Amino acid sequence: MTAIPSRQRRRLLAAALCGIGAACLLPVGVVFGAKSLLGASGGQNVDSSGALKIPATPAALLATINDVNDVTSLTAFVLNTTGVGGTIISLPVGTRADIIANQDPHRLGDTYAQAGMEAMLLDTEGALDVTFSVAAAVSANDLTGVFSVLPPINVNFELPVVTSSFVMPDPASTTTVKLKATETTLPPQPVPVDNDVFPAGEMALTPDQISSVLISKRVGELELDRFTRVKSVWTGIAAAVGEGLTPEQAQITETSVAGEIPSDIGSFMRRVFAGPIQVWQLSAQPLSGADNPAGLDLYALDKFEVLMILANVAPSSLSLPTGSLTVQIDSSFNDPNITHDVVERLNYIGLSVALIRELEGEVKQQTQVRYSDQAIVDVGKAGLESVLGNIKFMKKKQPVQGISAQIVIGKDFMDFITANPELPSTTVAPSE
Repeated sequence: MTAIPSRQRRRLLAAALCGIGAACLLPVGVVFGAKSLLGASGGQNVDSSGALKIPATPAALLATINDVNDVTSLTAFVLNTTGVGGTIISLPVGTRADIIANQDPHRLGDTYAQAGMEAMLLDTEGALDVTFSVAAAVSANDLTGVFSVLPPINVNFELPVVTSSFVMPDPASTTTVKLKATETTLPPQPVPVDNDVFPAGEMALTPDQISSVLISKRVGELELDRFTRVKSVWTGIAAAVGEGLTPEQAQITETSVAGEIPSDIGSFMRRVFAGPIQVWQLSAQPLSGADNPAGLDLYALDKFEVLMILANVAPSSLSLPTGSLTVQIDSSFNDPNITHDVVERLNYIGLSVALIRELEGEVKQQTQVRYSDQAIVDVGKAGLESVLGNIKFMKKKQPVQGISAQIVIGKDFMDFITANPELPSTTVAPSE
């Protein structure tokens, strides 16, 4: 977990996300959760104090770029603790970036157009509260090179895939503009022409066709209409690789060390393709009115869903507030909606969720808080009981590095939220 003070200061000034009402979506492709994060090294993953260490889960950001330098898709890749396979997370290019003071709302993709990849990387990290180890903006040709290791993938498009190309009109044509007492003749300007790429329906795609889908963007098309086809591509890739490409197919070495960070986006993606993949597409709420005064194609993420996913698959890449009390959530419900509710409630009382595990086995009756930091009891006991219900507190036998307490969700929590569905008004919610 990496705290970045400058970015945290920005977030303290950022406008809170508004109008988020989308339900938490189930993951696509593989069962939710990395179930063995703390057992990934056979019990040997401890620091000098004997505390368990959270294994490395590096993350990478891929931006696909079309011929006119527009960002057409944004995707995060997270490596599994084994060093192969992992998670693919699709997010809107139109995600609203963090803003400072009176700054106008803007899209992540607009940041790229105005200030380049490094600026968009910072904005995306701010939107997700994560640190990316690798990031790149990639054109169709380079993307096809990465996808060349894949077999054909199956997709199902709800709508036809259409893209716009820009062509010059008749060179003899001109535009005359009258400015006060003078007239100015402008040269011909490029005009968009729509081109059909693929029809709606089921089909198999080759690597170059996969790239063409991710690059395609029609002028005036809402990103909301592209969400399903982007998801179809990534779920098709996850299904095609199955348990993972062989090292020879993925063009990686068998000696790749778990936790080793690939040096470029292509190597990173091929490592993900070399193991089983789970796919998420983040929930996104279109913004309007005062939240979007310029009428942009702008979306708000569900910040609790974002944290739920990243604390589960990329805990070592999370950016958490410096000095905060951090907790680990363990749940045997294997229900993202329950986990989402727990994350929201803990955030409400000012606790930072640093790690989430979805475990197998029987659900315990009583919710337990196993603490290694006494401050959880001294400062947080009343707050925890106000949002989680009846809790049994106990000292944790083996601490986890950077974690103040482990919270094991029991059946009593379900009874509590059924009787108390609203957050307590007497608790002061932390400001963003």
